[in-house]
Amino acid sequence: MSGDDTAYDQQFGVKYRPAEAILRHPRFPQARATYVDRVMTLYGEDAFLNKLLMEAVRIVIFSVAICLDAAYREEDRGTWPTVANLKKALAMFGLASPRRIEQVTARLVQTGFLESRLSPIDRRARLLVPTARMIDHDRQWLMAHYAPLAEMFGPDDFALPLSGDLRFQQVQRRVATDFFPQSAAVLLRNPDMMLFLARDAGVFVLVSLVQDSLERGTTEVPLSLSTLGTRFGVSRTHVRQLLGTASEQGLVTVDPSRRTIGLSPRLLASLDRFIADSMSNHDLTGAAARKELALA
Repeated sequence: MSGDDTAYDQQFGVKYRPAEAILRHPRFPQARATYVDRVMTLYGEDAFLNKLLMEAVRIVIFSVAICLDAAYREEDRGTWPTVANLKKALAMFGLASPRRIEQVTARLVQTGFLESRLSPIDRRARLLVPTARMIDHDRQWLMAHYAPLAEMFGPDDFALPLSGDLRFQQVQRRVATDFFPQSAAVLLRNPDMMLFLARDAGVFVLVSLVQDSLERGTTEVPLSLSTLGTRFGVSRTHVRQLLGTASEQGLVTVDPSRRTIGLSPRLLASLDRFIADSMSNHDLTGAAARKELALA
């Protein structure tokens, strides 16, 4: 690592900020708040997206499908965005069975985010092609995830994703296909976050509680199961079971008589690590994309 708290990635030949440097940066609290606010703005009030992308496996399938399309080269069948190659790419994440991947993919086609088209050179193969709707949502997703980096380090290096630049989106998503193992590691090495990511609307429930905590300046906040359930399109029983499991694992403390929930230091540290890992990965892939665009 260099004196400016950056590291050098040999694979892409670029400097980036590792998660450890991001966590100890004096502006990390502001970056965390930006992350929470942007994620809730992206998903928090959209009941349809909450239902469609409410668990980690659906979000990952959505993102990997976008990346495979960006990396597609007609002359290389290994890059074709088929269901088979989608399953192969997703295997390292360990989030879903092949059958589950087929179900989520079919749902993305049904809801107008993906199209299934015959290959122009092999009529036996069908290619998964993102629609304008999917590309637009992905562009907003990138804007939301580069905003915390801009909050911490200034906007100059992140002007392209923050402006929704289509060339940057295409190149960053192509670069990200070589980054799937690191992306999978962010999920697999953080079991506390996986508890929420693996449940319907779990991550949105968590981020909503953290947003309330940040606004109030306390780790104990009011708890309304019905409000959370209604907001994120799940039942209050589902929310109760989710938080009950989190309580059993020492991540939260629920006080039914006072209708409050306390967020443990361990849970907040796990969330911080997840945010820092995500920021670091986006910093690296963004730097690689900027390098490629500068050389184009």
